[in-house]
Amino acid sequence: MSALLHQPAVLLFTFVLIILFPLADALLYARLHTPFHVYLWNILSTWALTLTAIALLYRHGFTLAQFGENLGLYPRNIITALVTILAVAVLVAINKLQKSKPTAEQYAKQLDSIRKLIPSTPTERLLAIPLAVTAGFCEEFLYRGYLLNLAASATKSLWLGLLLSSILFGFAHLYQGRKGILGTTVVGLIFGLIYLASRSLLPGQLLHTAMDLNNLLALSKKVRPQ
Repeated sequence: MSALLHQPAVLLFTFVLIILFPLADALLYARLHTPFHVYLWNILSTWALTLTAIALLYRHGFTLAQFGENLGLYPRNIITALVTILAVAVLVAINKLQKSKPTAEQYAKQLDSIRKLIPSTPTERLLAIPLAVTAGFCEEFLYRGYLLNLAASATKSLWLGLLLSSILFGFAHLYQGRKGILGTTVVGLIFGLIYLASRSLLPGQLLHTAMDLNNLLALSKKVRPQ
């Protein structure tokens, strides 16, 4: 994979992915007025980035399997998937048992910061499905498959690659503000560990898709007029 580091087209694409795209995304997020337009932009732009990355890899003799699009190492992938499901179940249970809940004012403030991401119409709720699939499959490929491996090759360290790709994944969510960047950086670390443990992007892609879709539809119910 180190050969990719000497390819101008790969370096240019990586610059677009980690710098130009987050800045353009944040700028457009501020200008777009409805979740429908935000969703459409994210779906189209993320798939454009993903297809460009795939074309570059194939052009230089690499396959998607080399970048995580495979069934992983059995039984590690099965064990990783089971442990991940168990961890999510535990976190959900802990969250429900928490006595301290945000006040109505705090909750309203939290919702305001992500208002443009919450589907409020039937069309937006329907579009939330391909949005979640796009985020789950494309973002995992771009940041865990492509970028993690490229960063690991550049630094000669898998763990530095994991850290750098997670930070850049957080920066890709610049439009969500400082808290959004920090939160998605941590999420990126978790998904990166899932990928390294299973040697497959598939468990993380499925979990990422499920989490995003669940969050979008749950928020939609909370803000829907009664």
